Amino acid sequence: MSRGEGALGRLMKMPPREITWLWNALSNDGIDFDDCQLNSLVMRQQIAGHLTPKLIAALEHAKDTQFLSEDEFRGVAKDGRQPNWLVRKALQVVGERRLPQPLTTLPIRQQVIAIFDLWSARLSDKKMALIDLEYAWREHLQHDELFRWFKEEDEKSKCLMAWEWMKKHLPQQTRNEPPFASHSELLEFFDRHDATQGEKELYVFKIKRSWSTRKTRENSPNKKQYNFVLTNDVNAALDKLAKEHKLSRTKILEQLILNEAETGLHLGQMLHKA
Repeated sequence: MSRGEGALGRLMKMPPREITWLWNALSNDGIDFDDCQLNSLVMRQQIAGHLTPKLIAALEHAKDTQFLSEDEFRGVAKDGRQPNWLVRKALQVVGERRLPQPLTTLPIRQQVIAIFDLWSARLSDKKMALIDLEYAWREHLQHDELFRWFKEEDEKSKCLMAWEWMKKHLPQQTRNEPPFASHSELLEFFDRHDATQGEKELYVFKIKRSWSTRKTRENSPNKKQYNFVLTNDVNAALDKLAKEHKLSRTKILEQLILNEAETGLHLGQMLHKA
C-alpha cells in the first residue's frame, strides 16, 4: 500500500469535524483545494496528498483544546429553523460575515459545530457562547406568538400581503429575499433579520391594519374611497354634525349627499341666489 493510499484510508475513517479542521489548517497554509463537497471523497483525496504526522499531531491537539464535546451540542437540532438561526448568530459571535463556501456544503448542524471548532478561542469561552446562543434562541421563539395571526384563516393571503407590505416599506430587508407565502416562511424571514420586538410589533400592527382596510373594501363592493380637501370651517362643522347625531363623518356626508340628490332643496336655492 502506498503512502497516499494509507493516508486516504485513514481519512475515510475520520468524522466530518476532523476533515473540516484539516481542510481549514491546510487552507491557512496556502493549499488551494478544488471546489467540492467538504466531506466528500474528492476532498478527502485532496487532503490525503498533504497529510503528514505533524498535521495529524496538530489535529489530535486541537481535538483536546479546541473541540467542544458532542454532548455539548446536544441542544442543536439536526435541521429546521434553529440550526439555521444558530449559524447566523454564531458567525456574529466569532466576527465573521459568512461561512467559507466549502463549509456551506455541510449539513446545517455540522455547520454550527464547524464554526465553534474553527473559532480561535478558549474552550470555556466557546462553551459559554454556545449556552448563551441556545438561551437566546429560546427567547427568540417567544416572539413567535406575535405572528400567530398569520397562521389563522387566510394564511396564504395574509402572508403574501405581508410580503408586499415589507417589500414596499422595507426594501433593504427584502432585497434578495424569496417571497414568503406561509406562516413558517414568514417566521424564517424574521429569523434572518434582527428586528427588535418593538419593530416587529409595529410591522404586524400596520400589516393587520392594511389587511382590515382591504377586507372592508372587498366586503363593500359598492363603495369607493375618495380624498377631499376641506377647509377648517367645513371640517369643524362636519365633526359637530357627527358628534350631534352620533354618526361617522363618512355617514354624515353620505346622508347629506343622498338627501340633496333626492330633494335638491339646498343646492338649488344656493345656486339660484348665486
